[in-house]
This record gives sequence, structure tokens and C-alpha cells, in this order.
Amino acid sequence: MDISKAIQEIQYVLAPAIMVSSAALLMLGFQNKFSNLASRFRLLNQEKRQLSHKPNRTEQEQVRLGNLEDQVGHLFRRAAKVKNAILLTYGAIACFMGASILISLNIHSAWQLYYAIVTAFLTGLFFIFTASIIMISETRLFFHVIHLEKKS
Repeated sequence: MDISKAIQEIQYVLAPAIMVSSAALLMLGFQNKFSNLASRFRLLNQEKRQLSHKPNRTEQEQVRLGNLEDQVGHLFRRAAKVKNAILLTYGAIACFMGASILISLNIHSAWQLYYAIVTAFLTGLFFIFTASIIMISETRLFFHVIHLEKKS
């Protein structure tokens, strides 16, 4: 086997692996955000429970309780969006790994897997694109939650 051909084959297999690394970095950020949302959700929900069980609430406490209910609802929606982005990113990683495996099989067999390789790779890109759109939506919702917090 020619060394330059071997190097070229390794490059083909590694191209999707680079996308795996990129997706993993994105997912690290998404999971960090998810963890922060969960912590914030628990804190706000605990404050909401304490205020809702208080028998004689002042008007200011009543306003805060309403605000907390809004914030908890929005935080839950945000967490759902981040969860979906994480799942899509895992799906993208699986697609990119599948593309690498298919490229390797294509190199070392008589099978013609070109369409399967391209489909797996493009599906992974589509998943990353969709996760990015979801995170844009989540960021907009984040700003709305900050606005709610500012009011209280």
C-alpha cells in the first residue's frame, strides 16, 4: 500500500471526527447551561413553595409569588429547549461517528457507501444546525426571564 494513499484514507476517516470534537464542545456548553438552569429552577421553586405556604402574604409577597410562577414556567421551557439541543447534539455525534465508520468500510470493502456516508454526515450537520436554532430560541427566552426578574 502506498503511504500517501494510507494518509489520504486516514484523513477521510478523521474529517467527521473533527465534527465530533466540535459537537462535543457545543454539548459541553449546553450541559453546563442545563445544569445551571436546573439549579436556578430548584432555587426559584423552593422560594415559590415557601411563599405559597405562607398564610398571610403581603401584597409585595403576592406579586413576588406571581413573578416566581412566571419565572419557573419560563425556566422549565428553557430547560426543555436545552435538553432538546443536547439530544440533537448527541444524535449529531452518532451521525458523524457513523460517517467515519462508513468511510472506513467504504475504503476497505467493495461496497459503494457514498450516499450513506453523505447522508450520515449531512444528517449530523442538520442536527447541529437545529440545535443551534433551538439555542437561539432559548437565549431569547432567557432575556424574557431576566426581564421578569428585573420587575420583582
